[in-house]
Amino acid sequence: MRTFLKHAVRRVGLYEVIAFFTGFVLMAFELAASRILAPTIGTSAYVWTSVIGVMIAALALGYAAGGWIADRRAQKSDIVWLLLAAALAILVTCMFSQNTLDSVSHLFHDPRVQGVLASTILFVPASFLLGMASPYLAKLRVQSVKTTGRSVAGLSASNSLGGIAGTFCTGFIFFTIIGSRETLALLAGVLIACSWLIAPSVLRKPRIILSAVLFGTLLLQFTVPVRAGVVADIDTPTSHYKIIDGTLNNQPVRVLIMGPGGLQSGAYRNGSKDLVFDYTRKIAEVTAAAPHKNRILILGGGAFSLPEYMGVHYPASQVDVVEIDPGLPGIAKQYFDYKQPANVRVFAEDARTYLQTTAERYDVVIVDAYNDSSIPFALTTREYAAALKTAMRPDGAVIANFIGAANDRCMPLLASLHQSYDSAFSRSLLYPLDDITLQKEQNIIAVYSNASLTWANDIAGSVFVGLRPGTTLTDNHAPIEYLHQKCGGY
Repeated sequence: MRTFLKHAVRRVGLYEVIAFFTGFVLMAFELAASRILAPTIGTSAYVWTSVIGVMIAALALGYAAGGWIADRRAQKSDIVWLLLAAALAILVTCMFSQNTLDSVSHLFHDPRVQGVLASTILFVPASFLLGMASPYLAKLRVQSVKTTGRSVAGLSASNSLGGIAGTFCTGFIFFTIIGSRETLALLAGVLIACSWLIAPSVLRKPRIILSAVLFGTLLLQFTVPVRAGVVADIDTPTSHYKIIDGTLNNQPVRVLIMGPGGLQSGAYRNGSKDLVFDYTRKIAEVTAAAPHKNRILILGGGAFSLPEYMGVHYPASQVDVVEIDPGLPGIAKQYFDYKQPANVRVFAEDARTYLQTTAERYDVVIVDAYNDSSIPFALTTREYAAALKTAMRPDGAVIANFIGAANDRCMPLLASLHQSYDSAFSRSLLYPLDDITLQKEQNIIAVYSNASLTWANDIAGSVFVGLRPGTTLTDNHAPIEYLHQKCGGY
């Protein structure tokens, strides 16, 4: 790393190289920040809003402070200490993130408050210090009024190029081969290495001692023990997963968790291929009653227990699974004993994109695409429902998993989701799993079709509930996070 940096310094310029790597670290840090928050606070737009807003505010303060100090004492050694301090701040974030998130989530229940407060505690120090470096570099780089524009432009361009590289490397590479904690440790290492490019002979002994302490702390991040019951913490390019062993109804199970909203999917640990959760069993029951199921589409793979079940129980049917994360089938095989039947095909694609481009026509479409406890907004709108209708046979049926209720808090959410499907399908049935009055927030299996649903009359548990008009959800306006929050979601 150091040899590479020295070569880059000779070809480009010292301050431009430092600007490049501070930009690299900053953008990679921002992406890793969202992953750090995901298991405890979630992955909603509220989380991204909190991370971006707080970090931009910290950068603005850093720019102001750095410029003020640089005008009074612009010394090369100051950049050294800024880089080392930023590395220390990132390592502190890495070490104390989980305890901080646990405390914040217990003290506050509003995800907006959680996101802003956690982001402020965990990400402001490093962002502020990285922001201070930019005006310092500009002050040191400018040697003449005549070349001020060129000098500042060169630093800004280098910083932007570094940000681009950091974004792509983190999203496409780091999250694929290492976790979010390891990514933070790597970023701290980059800053420590960069600090030695500047006046390496100045204050050599204290710098060696501090760098050694930071590197030692950095290495410890790769040996942090996994919490009891946690089988694995896995980062993929699209999400963060936690796999946990536990018991459900006195049976040993292994579950997949994407955030604080609860269990997303799972399988029994005793080798049984029975479906673990009530809602998947109800989906299977409704599918079994459907008059036609030669072609089945499942939106959302999870631990792939439901696709495997459908493939095994309907060997003459074609079962297609659309799962946006290409890493999930491998995770399911490694941790959930998923054995893909010959009649199951997996498409690593966004569900909405698949619906809009596929030439297939399905008898049954199962919608179980949850991002933690919320449905991605693109799968809640009227335009989505229209694309879903196009991908189905005229007498086909949609079987969708909702989490909601018809009480005062949750009625707007449930009514809005129902209204989108109702815009494309003329008949519907609801199957609440716990409370038939729908006053309790719960899994609700909703069935929609443009053909008769008389075949579903013998399935126990269907209810008719008069839903008030909800928000019209469109691709242009779908405040799904607000509706979930109002319902007490996440």
